[in-house]
Amino acid sequence: MAGRSFLLALLSVCTCAVLAVNDAAASKLPKSITLSYEVIGSSSVKPLVTVFYDPKTSKHALSSWTPPAADSLQSTSEPTSSKLLRILLPNGSSTITTLDTFSDLVYKSIDLWISPEDGSVFSAAVSSLSPPPLTPDEERYQKKVARAKAKGRPIPPPPPIPNTKKAREEAAARAALHEPIRVNLITTSAGPSPILATRAPPQIDAEGREVPQEQQQEKSFFQKYWWVFLVATILMMTGGGGEK
Repeated sequence: MAGRSFLLALLSVCTCAVLAVNDAAASKLPKSITLSYEVIGSSSVKPLVTVFYDPKTSKHALSSWTPPAADSLQSTSEPTSSKLLRILLPNGSSTITTLDTFSDLVYKSIDLWISPEDGSVFSAAVSSLSPPPLTPDEERYQKKVARAKAKGRPIPPPPPIPNTKKAREEAAARAALHEPIRVNLITTSAGPSPILATRAPPQIDAEGREVPQEQQQEKSFFQKYWWVFLVATILMMTGGGGEK
């Protein structure tokens, strides 16, 4: 239970921090998309997330995140199965996911497919990601937090980060791994164009049937290079006359 409580607290803090930072950056991005969700079997559509993005630089920011409550929407007829949800776009397209995707114990991945023509989103999907394992320092801090809560004491602050470039880079990389909501902008590109074989229109007879064409036999080596033998013969005939 202590590990679960620590993970829930970490996810909550990370989510709030991400939204607070992204609200300031959202106003600088030119485009936005709002995804909604609908529980299959219900006609109620609710907003899920708004993403601001720049299709040229792939920069993005979240301005809102209102996921469904997993406990309130859990299936009562089939408690072992998770309900299905439909992720909706403003253009009417949708993808399917499960309610377990929005559990507090997993991270979320929002994939947005961007049109190369106008930069609009033509497809979107939401999936879950497993959180990365805790490092030894994080496990020790987790135990301190659990002991403090058990004794009713204030939660101790996390260990300070050493003031070195390497330590700051490692801390930033670790913080990126603990990003609870990840947005992936996927830009599509034009596929290879097919090369069509050219063929002359077939000849047909009076009854509309195709007239079979006689295949030309491939020329022999002598038929192709007869002129080489001719030149060699002329040189041989004219080469000895100069000595006499």
